[in-house]
Amino acid sequence: MRYYMIKKNLPQFQSLTGMTRETFEEFLFHFEQDWHEHITNYRLDGKPRKRLARGAVCVHLPATADKLLFILSYLKNNPLQEYHAASYGMTQSQVNPLIQLFTDILIKTLKRLNELPEENTLRLIHTLKFYSDILLDGTERPIERSQDEELQRECYSGKKKHCLKNNLISSLDKRILWLSKTYYGSVHDKKICYLQPLKLPLGIFIYQDTGFTGHNPEGATVLMPTKKPKGRELTKEQKQQNKEISSVRIGVEHAIGGVKKYRIVKETFKCRKFDFQHKVMLIACGLHNFTISLKTNAIAI
Repeated sequence: MRYYMIKKNLPQFQSLTGMTRETFEEFLFHFEQDWHEHITNYRLDGKPRKRLARGAVCVHLPATADKLLFILSYLKNNPLQEYHAASYGMTQSQVNPLIQLFTDILIKTLKRLNELPEENTLRLIHTLKFYSDILLDGTERPIERSQDEELQRECYSGKKKHCLKNNLISSLDKRILWLSKTYYGSVHDKKICYLQPLKLPLGIFIYQDTGFTGHNPEGATVLMPTKKPKGRELTKEQKQQNKEISSVRIGVEHAIGGVKKYRIVKETFKCRKFDFQHKVMLIACGLHNFTISLKTNAIAI
Protein backbone atom coordinates (compact mmCIF):
# COMPACT_ATOMS: atom_id res chain seq x y z
CA MET A 1 0.00 0.00 0.00
CA ARG A 2 1.31 3.45 -0.97
CA TYR A 3 0.09 7.00 -0.51
CA TYR A 4 -0.22 7.65 -4.25
CA MET A 5 -2.45 4.56 -4.61
CA ILE A 6 -5.17 5.71 -2.21
CA LYS A 7 -4.96 9.51 -2.04
CA LYS A 8 -7.68 9.99 -4.69
CA ASN A 9 -10.19 7.74 -2.90
CA LEU A 10 -11.13 10.23 -0.18
CA PRO A 11 -13.58 8.06 1.88
CA GLN A 12 -11.08 5.18 1.89
CA PHE A 13 -8.23 7.53 2.75
CA GLN A 14 -10.04 8.96 5.76
CA SER A 15 -11.06 5.47 6.91
CA LEU A 16 -7.44 4.32 6.80
CA THR A 17 -5.79 7.34 8.43
CA GLY A 18 -8.49 9.09 10.50
CA MET A 19 -7.71 12.31 8.62
CA THR A 20 -8.93 14.08 5.54
CA ARG A 21 -6.33 14.33 2.79
CA GLU A 22 -5.94 18.08 3.45
CA THR A 23 -5.28 17.47 7.17
CA PHE A 24 -2.87 14.64 6.32
CA GLU A 25 -0.86 16.82 3.94
CA GLU A 26 -0.75 19.66 6.47
CA PHE A 27 0.58 17.30 9.14
CA LEU A 28 2.96 15.66 6.63
CA PHE A 29 4.75 18.99 6.17
CA HIS A 30 5.67 19.05 9.88
CA PHE A 31 6.30 15.29 10.20
CA GLU A 32 8.71 15.41 7.26
CA GLN A 33 10.93 17.96 9.01
CA ASP A 34 11.35 15.75 12.08
CA TRP A 35 11.85 12.62 9.98
CA HIS A 36 14.68 14.22 7.96
CA GLU A 37 16.28 15.58 11.13
CA HIS A 38 16.21 12.12 12.71
CA ILE A 39 17.46 10.18 9.70
CA THR A 40 20.28 12.70 9.14
CA ASN A 41 21.70 11.89 12.58
CA TYR A 42 20.57 8.30 13.22
CA ARG A 43 20.16 5.02 11.40
CA LEU A 44 16.89 3.09 11.38
CA ASP A 45 18.13 0.97 14.30
CA GLY A 46 18.64 4.13 16.38
CA LYS A 47 22.46 4.09 16.32
CA PRO A 48 24.26 7.37 15.51
CA ARG A 49 25.01 7.79 11.81
CA LYS A 50 28.68 7.96 10.81
CA ARG A 51 28.12 8.85 7.17
CA LEU A 52 25.44 10.58 5.14
CA ALA A 53 22.45 8.51 4.06
CA ARG A 54 22.41 7.72 0.34
CA GLY A 55 19.34 6.59 -1.60
CA ALA A 56 16.14 5.32 0.02
CA VAL A 57 16.62 4.82 3.74
CA CYS A 58 13.55 2.58 4.06
CA VAL A 59 13.06 0.64 0.80
CA HIS A 60 9.56 -0.58 1.72
CA LEU A 61 8.39 2.98 2.47
CA PRO A 62 10.37 5.20 0.07
CA ALA A 63 8.33 8.42 0.45
CA THR A 64 7.77 10.28 3.73
CA ALA A 65 4.04 10.25 2.94
CA ASP A 66 4.20 6.43 2.89
CA LYS A 67 5.85 6.45 6.32
CA LEU A 68 3.15 8.68 7.78
CA LEU A 69 0.44 6.57 6.12
CA PHE A 70 2.07 3.46 7.61
CA ILE A 71 1.93 4.66 11.22
CA LEU A 72 -1.44 6.44 11.02
CA SER A 73 -3.15 3.41 9.46
CA TYR A 74 -1.69 1.28 12.27
CA LEU A 75 -3.05 3.61 14.97
CA LYS A 76 -6.39 4.09 13.24
CA ASN A 77 -7.19 0.43 12.56
CA ASN A 78 -5.27 -1.45 15.29
CA PRO A 79 -4.34 -4.44 13.06
CA LEU A 80 -2.20 -7.41 13.98
CA GLN A 81 1.39 -6.61 13.10
CA GLU A 82 1.48 -9.63 10.76
CA TYR A 83 -1.51 -8.21 8.87
CA HIS A 84 0.04 -4.74 8.78
CA ALA A 85 3.28 -6.23 7.48
CA ALA A 86 1.44 -8.00 4.65
CA SER A 87 -0.26 -4.73 3.67
CA TYR A 88 3.11 -3.06 3.15
CA GLY A 89 5.10 -6.00 1.77
CA MET A 90 7.16 -6.56 4.91
CA THR A 91 7.68 -9.13 7.64
CA GLN A 92 6.52 -8.69 11.23
CA SER A 93 10.11 -8.33 12.42
CA GLN A 94 10.55 -5.36 10.06
CA VAL A 95 7.27 -3.71 11.07
CA ASN A 96 7.75 -3.65 14.84
CA PRO A 97 10.88 -1.41 14.99
CA LEU A 98 9.34 0.96 12.41
CA ILE A 99 6.22 1.35 14.56
CA GLN A 100 8.40 2.21 17.57
CA LEU A 101 10.45 4.68 15.53
CA PHE A 102 7.54 6.45 13.84
CA THR A 103 5.57 6.80 17.09
CA ASP A 104 8.57 8.56 18.64
CA ILE A 105 8.75 10.94 15.68
CA LEU A 106 4.97 11.54 15.88
CA ILE A 107 5.35 12.55 19.54
CA LYS A 108 8.25 14.85 18.65
CA THR A 109 6.21 16.52 15.88
CA LEU A 110 3.08 16.93 18.03
CA LYS A 111 5.14 18.32 20.90
CA ARG A 112 6.81 20.86 18.60
CA LEU A 113 3.37 21.92 17.34
CA ASN A 114 2.18 22.26 20.97
CA GLU A 115 -0.64 19.76 20.36
CA LEU A 116 0.18 17.23 23.06
CA PRO A 117 -1.88 17.46 26.28
CA GLU A 118 -0.05 18.50 29.44
CA GLU A 119 1.03 15.57 31.64
CA ASN A 120 2.69 17.41 34.51
CA THR A 121 0.07 18.51 37.06
CA LEU A 122 2.41 21.21 38.41
CA ARG A 123 2.50 22.93 35.00
CA LEU A 124 -1.24 22.50 34.52
CA ILE A 125 -2.00 25.77 36.32
CA HIS A 126 -0.12 27.66 33.58
CA THR A 127 -1.79 25.66 30.78
CA LEU A 128 -5.27 26.48 32.09
CA LYS A 129 -4.78 30.17 32.90
CA PHE A 130 -6.67 31.21 29.74
CA TYR A 131 -9.65 28.90 30.44
CA SER A 132 -12.63 29.63 32.66
CA ASP A 133 -14.39 26.24 32.29
CA ILE A 134 -12.89 22.76 31.98
CA LEU A 135 -14.31 19.24 31.84
CA LEU A 136 -12.85 16.29 33.79
CA ASP A 137 -13.60 12.64 33.04
CA GLY A 138 -12.05 9.20 33.02
CA THR A 139 -11.79 6.76 30.14
CA GLU A 140 -11.04 3.04 29.91
CA ARG A 141 -9.30 0.98 27.26
CA PRO A 142 -9.76 -2.80 27.06
CA ILE A 143 -6.67 -5.00 27.05
CA GLU A 144 -6.05 -8.72 26.71
CA ARG A 145 -6.51 -10.75 29.87
CA SER A 146 -3.14 -11.53 31.41
CA GLN A 147 -2.17 -15.08 32.37
CA ASP A 148 -0.67 -13.74 35.60
CA GLU A 149 -3.31 -13.86 38.39
CA GLU A 150 -1.95 -10.83 40.26
CA LEU A 151 -1.89 -8.73 37.10
CA GLN A 152 -5.43 -9.93 36.31
CA ARG A 153 -6.65 -8.48 39.61
CA GLU A 154 -4.83 -5.18 39.00
CA CYS A 155 -6.33 -4.80 35.52
CA TYR A 156 -9.89 -5.85 36.41
CA SER A 157 -12.20 -2.84 36.72
CA GLY A 158 -15.56 -4.59 37.19
CA LYS A 159 -17.09 -2.23 34.63
CA LYS A 160 -15.20 -3.05 31.46
CA LYS A 161 -13.38 -6.17 32.63
CA HIS A 162 -9.61 -6.01 32.02
CA CYS A 163 -8.56 -2.52 31.00
CA LEU A 164 -6.30 0.49 31.39
CA LYS A 165 -7.47 3.87 32.68
CA ASN A 166 -6.66 7.52 32.12
CA ASN A 167 -8.20 10.71 33.43
CA LEU A 168 -8.26 13.69 31.12
CA ILE A 169 -9.33 17.32 31.06
CA SER A 170 -10.86 18.88 27.97
CA SER A 171 -11.92 22.40 27.07
CA LEU A 172 -15.41 23.35 25.93
CA ASP A 173 -14.19 23.21 22.32
CA LYS A 174 -13.19 19.51 22.83
CA ARG A 175 -9.44 20.07 23.01
CA ILE A 176 -7.60 17.66 25.36
CA LEU A 177 -5.68 19.85 27.81
CA TRP A 178 -4.35 17.30 30.30
CA LEU A 179 -3.79 13.54 30.30
CA SER A 180 -3.01 11.53 33.42
CA LYS A 181 -0.58 8.66 33.60
CA THR A 182 -1.91 5.29 32.48
CA TYR A 183 -3.16 3.09 35.34
CA TYR A 184 -4.46 -0.46 35.59
CA GLY A 185 -8.23 -0.93 35.59
CA SER A 186 -8.60 -1.55 39.35
CA VAL A 187 -7.61 2.08 40.10
CA HIS A 188 -10.73 4.24 40.51
CA ASP A 189 -11.04 7.51 38.57
CA LYS A 190 -11.15 9.55 41.78
CA LYS A 191 -8.07 7.80 43.16
CA ILE A 192 -6.14 8.90 40.08
CA CYS A 193 -6.94 12.49 41.12
CA TYR A 194 -5.40 11.79 44.53
CA LEU A 195 -2.35 10.13 42.97
CA GLN A 196 -1.96 13.11 40.63
CA PRO A 197 -3.45 16.13 42.46
CA LEU A 198 -4.61 18.83 40.03
CA LYS A 199 -3.13 22.32 40.40
CA LEU A 200 -5.81 24.60 38.93
CA PRO A 201 -6.06 28.40 38.52
CA LEU A 202 -8.05 30.20 41.18
CA GLY A 203 -11.76 30.54 40.33
CA ILE A 204 -11.85 28.10 37.42
CA PHE A 205 -15.04 26.03 36.98
CA ILE A 206 -14.51 22.26 36.68
CA TYR A 207 -17.33 20.00 35.47
CA GLN A 208 -17.17 16.37 36.61
CA ASP A 209 -19.55 13.43 37.05
CA THR A 210 -20.69 11.80 40.28
CA GLY A 211 -17.82 9.29 40.10
CA PHE A 212 -15.61 12.12 41.38
CA THR A 213 -17.77 12.88 44.43
CA GLY A 214 -15.51 14.33 47.12
CA HIS A 215 -12.91 15.58 44.64
CA ASN A 216 -12.65 19.33 45.25
CA PRO A 217 -9.43 20.86 43.86
CA GLU A 218 -8.21 23.85 45.82
CA GLY A 219 -9.34 27.17 44.35
CA ALA A 220 -11.72 25.64 41.80
CA THR A 221 -15.52 25.63 41.70
CA VAL A 222 -16.86 22.11 41.16
CA LEU A 223 -20.04 21.65 39.11
CA MET A 224 -21.46 18.14 39.38
CA PRO A 225 -24.93 16.58 38.96
CA THR A 226 -26.92 15.90 42.14
CA LYS A 227 -27.42 12.22 42.94
CA LYS A 228 -30.96 10.97 43.41
CA PRO A 229 -31.51 10.37 47.18
CA LYS A 230 -32.43 6.82 48.15
CA GLY A 231 -36.21 6.48 48.38
CA ARG A 232 -36.85 10.08 47.29
CA GLU A 233 -37.07 12.09 44.08
CA LEU A 234 -35.03 15.07 42.93
CA THR A 235 -36.75 18.44 42.96
CA LYS A 236 -37.58 20.21 39.68
CA GLU A 237 -34.80 22.70 40.37
CA GLN A 238 -32.27 19.89 40.89
CA LYS A 239 -33.39 18.12 37.71
CA GLN A 240 -33.06 21.35 35.73
CA GLN A 241 -29.62 21.99 37.20
CA ASN A 242 -28.52 18.43 36.36
CA LYS A 243 -29.74 18.92 32.80
CA GLU A 244 -27.75 22.14 32.42
CA ILE A 245 -24.57 20.57 33.83
CA SER A 246 -24.95 17.48 31.63
CA SER A 247 -25.44 19.63 28.52
CA VAL A 248 -21.97 21.11 29.16
CA ARG A 249 -20.34 17.87 30.34
CA ILE A 250 -21.29 16.07 27.12
CA GLY A 251 -18.41 18.00 25.52
CA VAL A 252 -15.83 15.81 27.23
CA GLU A 253 -17.58 12.68 25.92
CA HIS A 254 -17.37 14.10 22.41
CA ALA A 255 -13.68 14.86 22.97
CA ILE A 256 -13.01 11.28 24.12
CA GLY A 257 -14.94 10.05 21.08
CA GLY A 258 -12.65 12.12 18.85
CA VAL A 259 -9.60 10.54 20.47
CA LYS A 260 -11.04 7.04 20.19
CA LYS A 261 -11.57 7.22 16.45
CA TYR A 262 -8.07 5.76 16.59
CA ARG A 263 -9.00 2.17 17.27
CA ILE A 264 -5.74 1.39 19.02
CA VAL A 265 -7.13 3.23 22.08
CA LYS A 266 -10.68 1.95 21.65
CA GLU A 267 -10.42 -1.76 20.88
CA THR A 268 -8.56 -4.45 22.82
CA PHE A 269 -4.91 -3.43 22.91
CA LYS A 270 -2.63 -6.30 21.87
CA CYS A 271 0.77 -4.90 22.81
CA ARG A 272 1.88 -5.64 26.39
CA LYS A 273 4.66 -3.06 26.53
CA PHE A 274 3.33 -0.73 29.24
CA ASP A 275 5.10 2.47 28.18
CA PHE A 276 3.80 1.97 24.62
CA GLN A 277 0.27 1.66 26.01
CA HIS A 278 0.56 5.20 27.35
CA LYS A 279 2.40 6.47 24.29
CA VAL A 280 -0.41 5.59 21.86
CA MET A 281 -2.99 7.35 24.08
CA LEU A 282 -0.82 10.45 24.15
CA ILE A 283 -0.45 10.41 20.35
CA ALA A 284 -4.20 9.88 19.81
CA CYS A 285 -4.92 12.94 21.99
CA GLY A 286 -2.31 14.97 20.10
CA LEU A 287 -3.68 14.02 16.68
CA HIS A 288 -7.19 14.88 17.88
CA ASN A 289 -5.92 18.29 19.08
CA PHE A 290 -4.20 18.90 15.74
CA THR A 291 -7.49 18.32 13.92
CA ILE A 292 -9.30 20.67 16.33
CA SER A 293 -6.65 23.36 15.75
CA LEU A 294 -7.02 23.16 11.98
CA LYS A 295 -10.80 23.47 12.23
CA THR A 296 -10.50 26.43 14.61
CA ASN A 297 -8.03 28.20 12.32
CA ALA A 298 -10.24 27.55 9.30
CA ILE A 299 -13.24 29.10 11.07
CA ALA A 300 -11.15 32.10 12.16
CA ILE A 301 -10.06 32.72 8.56
